Amino acid sequence: MESTSKKDLLPKLIFLVVLIWALSAVLIMVFLSNWSDRGTFGDLFGAVNALFSALAFAVLIYTIVLQRDEIKQNREEIVLNRKELAKGSKLQQKAQQVLIQQVEQMHLSAKMNAMRTLVDYYNNQISNPKSTEEIIEKAKQKRKQIIIQIDELIDGLNDSNVD
Repeated sequence: MESTSKKDLLPKLIFLVVLIWALSAVLIMVFLSNWSDRGTFGDLFGAVNALFSALAFAVLIYTIVLQRDEIKQNREEIVLNRKELAKGSKLQQKAQQVLIQQVEQMHLSAKMNAMRTLVDYYNNQISNPKSTEEIIEKAKQKRKQIIIQIDELIDGLNDSNVD
């Protein structure tokens, strides 16, 4: 809402200045009938004109200084933001590495659980009195293969992978 009123302020100020200028011209014409009196009256405002020009120049310089300081602050904030983003990026990379390790461990755990389930299944086949000798022998061979795979997985683990 403020930006709208600031945008409207400049045209209003320009209109006010032009209105005062035009009104002063009309008043000079009405109250001073002689051209030489009008010229003398206008010369009285030469010093005021120089004062307003100097004030406008001072305001312009002040505005430039303010803008320079604001730009300097913005640059410092950008540098700080870049540093923070770099820190955040490093933290994200570490978090991703930890997450990848967790996924790998979960995958290994799921694989071990599946193998344990297979070993239990073959144990049930071996201990089932209804199983034939052929089924029991196949179950023992497959159980042995699964146990070998479990041993290989365990042997392949480094201490750094297991927390």
